[in-house]
Parts: sequence; structure tokens; C-alpha cells
Amino acid sequence: MSTDNQIYRQLQIQLDKYPIGYPATQSGVEIDILKYFFSPLQVKISLCLTLRSIPVAKISKRLNEKFDIELAPDNLHAMLDEMFMKGVISRSGKIGPPRYSIAMLAIGMFEYHVDDLTHELIEMIHKYFDEAFGAEFFRSSLPQLRTSPHMLAIVPEYIVDTYDNMRHFINKTKETIHVANCVCKQAEAIMGQPCKQTDNIEVCLLIGSTSYAARGRARLISKEECLNVLDMAQDKGMVLQPGNSRKPNCICICCGCCCGVITTAKKQSRPARFFASNYYARINMDLCKGCGVCAKRCQMDAIISKDKNFRVDLDRCIGCGLCVTKCKLDAVTLIKKVKVTVPPMNTEILYLSILKERAGKKKMIVNMLRLLLGKPL
Repeated sequence: MSTDNQIYRQLQIQLDKYPIGYPATQSGVEIDILKYFFSPLQVKISLCLTLRSIPVAKISKRLNEKFDIELAPDNLHAMLDEMFMKGVISRSGKIGPPRYSIAMLAIGMFEYHVDDLTHELIEMIHKYFDEAFGAEFFRSSLPQLRTSPHMLAIVPEYIVDTYDNMRHFINKTKETIHVANCVCKQAEAIMGQPCKQTDNIEVCLLIGSTSYAARGRARLISKEECLNVLDMAQDKGMVLQPGNSRKPNCICICCGCCCGVITTAKKQSRPARFFASNYYARINMDLCKGCGVCAKRCQMDAIISKDKNFRVDLDRCIGCGLCVTKCKLDAVTLIKKVKVTVPPMNTEILYLSILKERAGKKKMIVNMLRLLLGKPL
């Protein structure tokens, strides 16, 4: 194995230790993706980063110790900013000098390449999802995204928890709101398969400080504009998938033809188990006239018909409410589950919880201490 290939393999191994890993494949497509994203020197710089943001001085010291490379602070800073703008690492720090951290593949490097996708990259990502990354993405019982119902589908007697009510969350947030193009819809359009639900791909909602805006790949919008996007999603038949925390940093607007999460899950048996949701749909056949609108709107193929008799496959239903919102006869309702899932407080706790599930409590504590100290896992 060449020296260059060895360092790419080192980065693959390091990325595979994080909450959403980066597993190896027989084909080696994971290395091809890294070669697409990183030059050999950029790989070495990335090997000096961790999930916790660290300053340039610490990165410089590690680069010298690990690879005997000395770069002037201004040159290293410029290279790190170039990597950030390229969408292969993360940057933080509104006040004071910037700090840099590693990015996972998803949610991370792939999404950061919105507006900069190529046919080559999309083909490699599709191949990697099929060979290994799809299984890795759904390995944890704590998904990165959850499914929130459309409010028009909720009957008045249900008290909707604030973390399940995206309209309430948007109305109450004090954070800035940006919107960006959906990387999944953009990717499928490049591959000649544009979204079947909408022509508008500017639907990815970002809450709070966002690297998308720093890269010029998102625009600031008002709460009213954001609520209009949620209304459009409901009308056009798209699923609301906010980040799986009580303070989500994004709301994905997803469909069954483009979304990597949904399309990958649909290929599995019992895909509903991969989603965090507190509702499921039920059809009242005494009211149903067999028009089939609900089945057409379902993005999970969860509504089964036989001789115009419709039923909900609970192994596929994720409780989004799309089937309810266009039923003129009120034959479909959303039912709240007896056992509800409460999301973690924030994204940091979510990823630590995923890491704990993956590594075990004892190892997770060690990993958490290493992250807090800014050391590689």
C-alpha cells in the first residue's frame, strides 16, 4: 500500500470511531470518496483534528509531532479556511480566533457540498450507502433526525409536546433561520431524477449559527418565510424531519423519491424502526371511500390497498400525518403512541448518547474526556 493510501486509510479509521462511523468496504469506495474530498496534505491536517473544535496553534503542534510538517500559522490558517469553504471540515468561533473540527460524512461533508455536487461524487455516495454507510447510518437506536407531524393532522384532544410541534418551535426560537437548497433533491436532479413532489429545492431549514451561511450556501429568512416552507411541505406532501433534539439545528423537508434517509430505509424490512416518531396513522374503513389520496401522499409506502380497502402498515408508518391532511372524509387520523420518545436536550448530547450506545458506558466516558480535551478518539 502506498504512503498516500495509508494516510487515507488512517483517516477512514479515525472517522469510523465517531458517533456516525465511516466503515470500510470491499470495493474501497470509502477511500475514493476521501480522495475526492482531500488532498494528501489535507488528510494529514484532518488527522490532527477531532470532533471538538480546536485552535490553529494546537493543530500546528500536532501536525509537527505526527508528520514532521511545519507550516507558518498564516499558511495553516489559510489552508484550514480553504478546507472549511470546500466543505470537508467544520469551523466555529464567532468571537475570537476560529477553531476547527473534523466533519462526519453525514450529516456533514456530503451536505456541506450542496451547490457544489458532481455526477462523480453522487455516484460514489450512492455506492457507499448501498455497500456500508446505509447500515451504519441506521445502526443506532437514536437517529440523527426525528419525524415531526404536520399540525393539521393532529386532533385537538392531543397535547402535542413542543419538540414535536415545529410551528411552535419556529415561533418561539430566538435563533436566526436560514434556508438552503436540499442536497438530496439537488443530487437526484443531477442524476436525471428530479423531485416528484416539488420543483422548489430551497427547503432545507437551518436554525442558529450555520456554516452554510458562512460558505454562502444559505440565505437568511424571516419566521413567516420559514412557516411558509412548512406550509408548502404539507401541501406538496413532504415529511418534516428536524434534528433529533429538543433544540434542533435543522429541519429537513424530505420526500420518498430523493431523501437519502427515507429511500435507504424503504429498502429495509420494517423501516419504521429506524425513525423517532410519536404517532402512527389509522384508517377508519367505515368512512373511507377508497379514493387512494392517502396512499399517493405516503412517502414510506405504508398504506396498503386491496380491492379499494386500505390499511396502514405500522412497520412502515412514521407518523408524519401527510395521509391525514388531504383526506376530505376524515377517514385517516394520527394516533399518539402510548410510549413516547423524548429527544435529547441538544445535538451534543444526542451524539454523546449515540457514542455511548456504540462504545459502551465505560469507553464512552473515556471518549468523552478525550473529546473535552480535544484529543483524537
